[in-house]
Amino acid sequence: MTRRTLPLTLLFCSVLLAQAPGGPVPVPAPAAAPVEDVGIIKATPYKPTMLRDPFSAPRDDRPVDAQDILDDVAVKGMIRKDGKSFAIISDSRGNVRWLPVGHRFRDAEITAITDKSISFHQWELNTTNRSVFRTVTKTFKREEGKR
Repeated sequence: MTRRTLPLTLLFCSVLLAQAPGGPVPVPAPAAAPVEDVGIIKATPYKPTMLRDPFSAPRDDRPVDAQDILDDVAVKGMIRKDGKSFAIISDSRGNVRWLPVGHRFRDAEITAITDKSISFHQWELNTTNRSVFRTVTKTFKREEGKR
């Protein structure tokens, strides 16, 4: 008798489970975004981000070291720190700085640093077109003693 009741019990349980709620629940459709009328003119308030005196002369806000031109700097050497190469450059005021590749001067930019020289891209001083340039390579100059 147990052999007959086991299949009947399994059949009865499967019928009960099929009737239980928990099947796939339909997902409601997302609400449509409200359509904005493009014919309405909205007032946009003026909020200036930079305040300046309209009667003052414009000035160049670049840092002081960006004012140097390539002819006024001397290349003293190179140094490696944390896997990066830096050019040791002395300007016309006697300041010595470590500059990375990509540093910009007023008329040039450092493009490459090797063991014996530094390469620059130099453009015209009074132009905004920096795609036309000439390549200048300056070799290291040893520090000379004062006379």
